[in-house]
Amino acid sequence: MKTILTSGAWKIQSVAVDGADQTNVYKGLSLSFTNTLVNATNGGAVWLASDTWKFADETGKSITRGDGIQVTVEEATATKLVLKLTWTKTTLGSGRINSVKGVNVFTFGK
Repeated sequence: MKTILTSGAWKIQSVAVDGADQTNVYKGLSLSFTNTLVNATNGGAVWLASDTWKFADETGKSITRGDGIQVTVEEATATKLVLKLTWTKTTLGSGRINSVKGVNVFTFGK
């Protein structure tokens, strides 16, 4: 799993929050994983510019970020990555960093 995550930049394809399309909130989002860091571009409040990460257990299906957020790896292939997390803050609004409260499902591609 780590090899797939660290294989290069992941670019956002779609975002659903509680089933509703919110892709426009995360325009230009990309993630890059190293062995211990995840770096985000245009991640808003949900994805810090840089944070640590580790697998929550040996299955590789759950990640714990340095900020304590649990991220479920729903799908991971050489060309597709689907991550799910629950965000408890709503910061969507003028002059603020965008995020949408609820279950966020991020679909990335290469």
